[in-house]
Amino acid sequence: PTMRRRQRGVVTAAVVGASFVIAQRTASSLAAPPITGTGKRALPPPVVRDRHTGKRAELSLIQVQVAFRHGARTPMEDAAAMSDDVRWLPSDTDKAELLSGCRRIHLFPPGCGDGLEPADVFKAGSGSAVPLHGGGAPGQLTRTGLKQAVALGADLRARYVDTDADSASAVRGSRLLPSEWSAARRLVVARSTLVERTVYTAQGVLSGLYPDSAADECAEVELNGAPHDEWMVLTDVNCARLQQLFGQGLSLAAANRDAAQQQVVEHIDTGSRGSWRAPAVW
Repeated sequence: PTMRRRQRGVVTAAVVGASFVIAQRTASSLAAPPITGTGKRALPPPVVRDRHTGKRAELSLIQVQVAFRHGARTPMEDAAAMSDDVRWLPSDTDKAELLSGCRRIHLFPPGCGDGLEPADVFKAGSGSAVPLHGGGAPGQLTRTGLKQAVALGADLRARYVDTDADSASAVRGSRLLPSEWSAARRLVVARSTLVERTVYTAQGVLSGLYPDSAADECAEVELNGAPHDEWMVLTDVNCARLQQLFGQGLSLAAANRDAAQQQVVEHIDTGSRGSWRAPAVW
C-alpha cells in the first residue's frame, strides 16, 4: 500500500486476478507501516507521522497493489505409482455449490465485446485430459482453494473498504473503496490468465471483497491474450535472454548441490515416474 498526503481527486481501482491491483490518485509520498489483520472485522487506520515534524500526518490512501497466485489445486501430474493411498477424487474440485454463493463473473478475452460464462469456458476441464488416480482432474482449483480465495478477499475488505461509505466520494482517507459493490464496480477491474484455477480464484477474491448480494451482481474479469503475450507469469518461451538466464541458473544449481541433494535428484531422474517417496515422512 502507498499512503499519500490528502489531495482531492477521483478514486480509480483495478483488480488483477492472479494479480490484484487497486489504484487511486497520485501525490507526494510518505512511508506507512504495514497493515495486518484477519479479515473478520475492519482494521483501524494506520498511524503515520511526518518524518520531519513528528506530528500525525493527514493522509489519504491512493494506491494498493496485491499480487497473488491461485488457491490450492490438484497436482498437474499423477503420482499414483508412488502409493495407492494417494487419490484425487472428482469431488475435490466440485465447486458448484460454493460458486453458487459467489459473485457472478463474466470473462472478457482481448478484443471480445461479449462476456463469457466461466462454466462455458471450462466445461471441458482444464489442463491434462488424463485424470488423476481416483478420477480427479489435474491442475484444477479445489474447494479448499476457492475458500482460500474468498478469505483473501475478506482480508482485503477489512483493510481497504470503508464500510460506512455509500459512494466513492464518501470514502475516508485511510480506506480506498466504498462499502457496496454497486458503488465500487466501476472502480474495480479484474484480470486473470486463462486458466481454470486462476479465474475461479479471482472470482473468490471478488466475492470476499464484496460479499453482500454476491450472486446477484456480475463482475467483469479481463483475460490475458495468447501465451506469447503473457506478462503475468514469468516465462522464457519467447525471451532469449530469460532462456539464457534460466540455463545459467540450472547449471549453477547443479554445480552447487550437496550429496543429499544430488541423491534426491538422481532418485527422481531414475525412479518411478519422477517421484520421491519418503515413508518416514508419510
